[in-house]
Amino acid sequence: MNIGPYLKQLRLDKGYTLNEVAAMVEISASFLSQIENMKLSPSLDSLQKLLNFYAVNLSDFFRQVEQRRVIIVRSEETRAFDVSGGAIRLTLLASKLQNNSLETFIVKFLKNSASINTAVLPKEVNGERIIYILKGSLLISLDNETAVTLTEGDSVNYKSHVPCSIIAAGDEAELLISGMPPLIIADYNNQ
Repeated sequence: MNIGPYLKQLRLDKGYTLNEVAAMVEISASFLSQIENMKLSPSLDSLQKLLNFYAVNLSDFFRQVEQRRVIIVRSEETRAFDVSGGAIRLTLLASKLQNNSLETFIVKFLKNSASINTAVLPKEVNGERIIYILKGSLLISLDNETAVTLTEGDSVNYKSHVPCSIIAAGDEAELLISGMPPLIIADYNNQ
């Protein structure tokens, strides 16, 4: 994590010298220089003092530090976890720590009639979701009224404010689901 260069950029953007910042947050200029040049890591207390001085929220700071232009995820780096008593396996294709604006999962239904719902976001968010069926047959219910059976190769795109429920219509169904802003799997059931 490149905390130092981002702290340096904050300081330069605000027009401060090392000595000015060091004096205001009560650390030495030498210590601040070593942090900015990645020779030392700041304690959480020191980092919080610096961010308070720069008027930057801690979570926003880490979101900016972690953003990358390109993220490559090798198959051995994916994170899979079973939910609903082993009825569903979720595989996150890029870490949440990478602060993607797009989040993608492979959802594998290991039992017939297992179901999962995506979170419903406010209309103001104006996000989208896409579901692509990789294997098997799934019943997709949108907006609590439209239900359609999709099979391998079928897809559906919908707004993130539309409720969506996905139910396995057979064993071993699998889909890819992607969304922006980051997807939230609201709940899952083993019916």
